[in-house]
Amino acid sequence: MAEGSSNLRAYLVRLAVLAAGLFAVIGAALLHELGGLGLGGTLALEYLAVCAVVWGLNGFIFRRLVLSWVSLPVFSAAVFGVLFFVAYFLGGVVGPFVVDSAGRFVGLVRLADLVFYAMAVMTIAGAAGCAFSRNIIYSAWSLLFAFLGVAGLYVMLGADFPAVAQVLIYVGGVLVLILFAIMLTKQIGEDPKLTNAHLGLPAGAALAALTVGTLTWMAVNAPWKIAPVVSWEPISSALGIAFLTDFLLPFEVASVVLLAALVGAVVIARKEIKETSDTVLE
Repeated sequence: MAEGSSNLRAYLVRLAVLAAGLFAVIGAALLHELGGLGLGGTLALEYLAVCAVVWGLNGFIFRRLVLSWVSLPVFSAAVFGVLFFVAYFLGGVVGPFVVDSAGRFVGLVRLADLVFYAMAVMTIAGAAGCAFSRNIIYSAWSLLFAFLGVAGLYVMLGADFPAVAQVLIYVGGVLVLILFAIMLTKQIGEDPKLTNAHLGLPAGAALAALTVGTLTWMAVNAPWKIAPVVSWEPISSALGIAFLTDFLLPFEVASVVLLAALVGAVVIARKEIKETSDTVLE
């Protein structure tokens, strides 16, 4: 019991020295930049801080390395030299190059373009997760990000009504219904890892290659018309007028088709429930 408490005390002491060394490294850098500490004093303070860090790490990482009061300053000097070279290389060579490159990149790319690419990446990643995940619950959550990405793309195109409809109908209706169906279905709820195990990777990869190739060819060779930038205008009123005037008949036909699909789903569900109940009664 006493040996265990002494080991714990030794680990706590090394941990305290390690934390003090890390704070000393940061404090020396701040004193040099803000407090006017000279270069010699800064290097000496940081060397002592590195010695404290190495001694503290000797109880956690460098356990096989036996450091005495003679070998500790030598090993710390080697570590300090490596860290000094790395810091000089990062601060004097890599740092200015990265800052200059980032400034040039930010100057070439607009914020709207970055938001568009972020939405596009989220849509593609969500669709890929939905298609290739073997867990149906993860597929449903990936579908959420795909729907949100499409809604963001609609916003970038100035289409306010499709964006809101995407969130309300697909995210708030279809996706929630899918999640409820997954959670409340007994066969899926028992072992959701086995519900999407039959994954047709060869057929899916071939179809994905064909789709990506077709879309790439269309994007490169299509005669896109560059239109002047127009102000953002709401399109909800125009869509409502179009649905009730010029496109009234297609709108009603689509309503009848959706009603027929709903009635068919109810009939199929009632038939399966009846067959299941008859089997249980037998």
